[in-house]
Amino acid sequence: MRGGLVELGVDVDEYTTHIYRRTAATLIERAAGITLASRLLGHANEQTTRNSYVVTADIVDPVTAEILDEVLGE
Repeated sequence: MRGGLVELGVDVDEYTTHIYRRTAATLIERAAGITLASRLLGHANEQTTRNSYVVTADIVDPVTAEILDEVLGE
């Protein structure tokens, strides 16, 4: 995936594993619900997942969404 991001001109050194965890949790929550996202992250309760990891669609930067769609082949 790093190669795809570099090709898009994204500075990959700005990204951390937390960003990838947050992205995965958000995608799983949208597809299958907060319970599965919480289990994926190993949280004891869903509120932790909701408060710290899952991002609602209305606050996701459209540029970020475009980049992820292109890199992930959506």
